[in-house]
Amino acid sequence: MTTRQSALRDDLSCPICGKIFQEPVVLFCKHRFCRPCLESSWGPGGEACECPLCCQPSSMGELMVNTMLKKTCESYLKEQRKGNPFACKEHGESLTLFCLEDLQPTCVECKDSESHKGHRLYSLEEASQDCKAELKTALKPLQDKLKFFRNVKSTYDLTAEHIKRQAEHSEKQIRDEFEALHKFLREEEAVKLSELKKEEAEKSETIMEKISEMENKITSLTSTIRCIEKEMSSQDIPFLQNYKETVKRTWQIPEEPQMISESLVDVAKHLGSLKFHVWEKMKNIIQYTPVILDPNTAASCFQLSEDLTTLQCCSQLFKLPDNPERFDVSAEMLGGEGFCSGKHSWDVEVKNNTYWVIGVASESVKRKGKNVLTPTHGFWTIRLRNGEYKACSSPWTSLTMSGPPDVVRVVLDMDRSKVTFYDPRERTPLYTFTDIISPRVFPYFCSACKEHPLRILPTSVYIKLGH
Repeated sequence: MTTRQSALRDDLSCPICGKIFQEPVVLFCKHRFCRPCLESSWGPGGEACECPLCCQPSSMGELMVNTMLKKTCESYLKEQRKGNPFACKEHGESLTLFCLEDLQPTCVECKDSESHKGHRLYSLEEASQDCKAELKTALKPLQDKLKFFRNVKSTYDLTAEHIKRQAEHSEKQIRDEFEALHKFLREEEAVKLSELKKEEAEKSETIMEKISEMENKITSLTSTIRCIEKEMSSQDIPFLQNYKETVKRTWQIPEEPQMISESLVDVAKHLGSLKFHVWEKMKNIIQYTPVILDPNTAASCFQLSEDLTTLQCCSQLFKLPDNPERFDVSAEMLGGEGFCSGKHSWDVEVKNNTYWVIGVASESVKRKGKNVLTPTHGFWTIRLRNGEYKACSSPWTSLTMSGPPDVVRVVLDMDRSKVTFYDPRERTPLYTFTDIISPRVFPYFCSACKEHPLRILPTSVYIKLGH
């Protein structure tokens, strides 16, 4: 603060409180004070009405606020606040204290003001340290939340990329599948048209031969008739002389032609139930698998076949979105379709696979963390591990079988709440669970064998004609 500013402040400060005048009054002796300070000094009754500086007598009637001096004080405080952004807005003093109740910095003059009366105030340095420590503690959950949100966004980004790859790959597969169907239909169309053209050519050739034969006979008959008519127009003697030969010609009457049966194109054969017969032949190029795998539930160690019927456990982990449906710890996955009712069956090839679990699982089983494969936890399965075949009951039950199965058949009967496992070579079931308590279950697969896959086998397709 400059000497001039210091002198101005001294000139505008009350001798009693030392602060800038509040409601300044000027006594007859020219001394200036804050009106509240004088009233306090003189007492409630105003008995000792004299100037506190020169002791000259005064009176309560002199306590009229000097408007000009008040405006000067207000202008001074305004300039102080304007020149110092850290000055108190009310008093223009530097902010050196901190109010715990209002959580605002204050100046020393605020300490005695009505607005902060009874409030706890302490130094800015100490307050800053305490508040920073408090904010550091409060900041930790926000920082943790930010880290979590960034991880979630990273998962979303990965999911977006994965969705694009899934769509592109699926589009290619769909196009390939339909191209195979189109190729089959084009080939079938060509065969059908070729058969039609062949029959048309054969029957056209036959009928043309008949037409040629008829033309020859017509020509011959026409010639005979003309000769006879000519003889009939001759004179009697020449006519009778040639009559014997002429009459013999009339005896040579050709046989009447017989119409050829089945001479027309067999339209019924070519068009009858055409779409059905083509569809029936289509069985040779298509396969039906009663259960397919759901790649969105597969653990990141699995590699699936294009047709989603084969799963192979790999040493490497694939970069996949950690979506809620996906198993994240064990090598597990579900089928693509769940079952609420009815009877369903599928065969799983387990040949040479040394670690597998097969069966059904409730839709509500947890996908994150390690699962306990028992009915209590929503799993009805059998497994092979360390050369031991067991049903994952509670407690687990050893399976009796004549030899290692190459294929395991799963027969699910939701209407009877049971699932049965078979070796298709044997008539006796390997094991049956009769306590499926779940509104919806999915085929369940687990494999930790890295040499040999699990494969869901296709079933034969039959066409049954009704009457």
